[in-house]
Amino acid sequence: MPESKELEAFNKSHPWPDGCGVKSLFKFGAVDLENIGRLEDLLQDQKLYCSSPTKFNDPFECKPNFRWPSNARKVQEIRQYLIKVARNNGKSRKEAERMVSESIKTQKFREGTIFKAIRKAFSELRICCFTEGKENLLLWSHYANSHKGFCVEYDATIPPFSYAYKVQYKNEYPEVLYPRPTDAAAFTPALVKSKIWNYEKEFRIIFTPEVDIQPPNDGKSLLLAGHEMKNIYLGSEIQNKEKDTLLKLVERSKFNPRIWETKISESSFSLEFTQIQ
Repeated sequence: MPESKELEAFNKSHPWPDGCGVKSLFKFGAVDLENIGRLEDLLQDQKLYCSSPTKFNDPFECKPNFRWPSNARKVQEIRQYLIKVARNNGKSRKEAERMVSESIKTQKFREGTIFKAIRKAFSELRICCFTEGKENLLLWSHYANSHKGFCVEYDATIPPFSYAYKVQYKNEYPEVLYPRPTDAAAFTPALVKSKIWNYEKEFRIIFTPEVDIQPPNDGKSLLLAGHEMKNIYLGSEIQNKEKDTLLKLVERSKFNPRIWETKISESSFSLEFTQIQ
């Protein structure tokens, strides 16, 4: 079956790592000794937690705009979709058609009810964020507790990391298609951010029950096999207690990553990495 125009455009704008020549994806983290549960989940149970966008530090995340279409064909598509939803909720065809015809006449329904439903659907996404490299000083500061945490390198040539989508940075605010596609194109607004964030060079794994394509997950976390982790880089400012806790968890885990120590350069604004295990 040929791709829809929306899916074709999506694949061009948000390629997987292999389409960009990216072999590894990196994720920064902190070692919180008072809340070590997620790190234990990852290293003991191979569960990589995926956040709700409502927890992200960018308040614009996953809040796309919706405009009622002026195109008659698009309006008819929305009408038929809403009739189908009403029928699935037990309404007769006649009743569903009457209810939808009356509803879409009102601005409150078109710009209120549908808009709220769209925002709710995007708030229920689960997203895991990665970047292309380990050298960015801002990422260490923002996501690894000011260099006191760590960075994990995952193999981007194997699932689920090979199915991460590249984020696009634009000045134009994202708008949503409605009804939302049932393929990956539904994720488009969750993969568009302001150009102010382009230094993050981000990739995202996304899942939701509403979209057909799903990576292995338990509803909140990606389920890993135990061979996807290539390297762990310890932050230049990591404390001994946090370092020992992390290394003990790694030692007991199914993963077998190489361990690297990070130091700040003495002569430039850069980091130096030395393998210690």
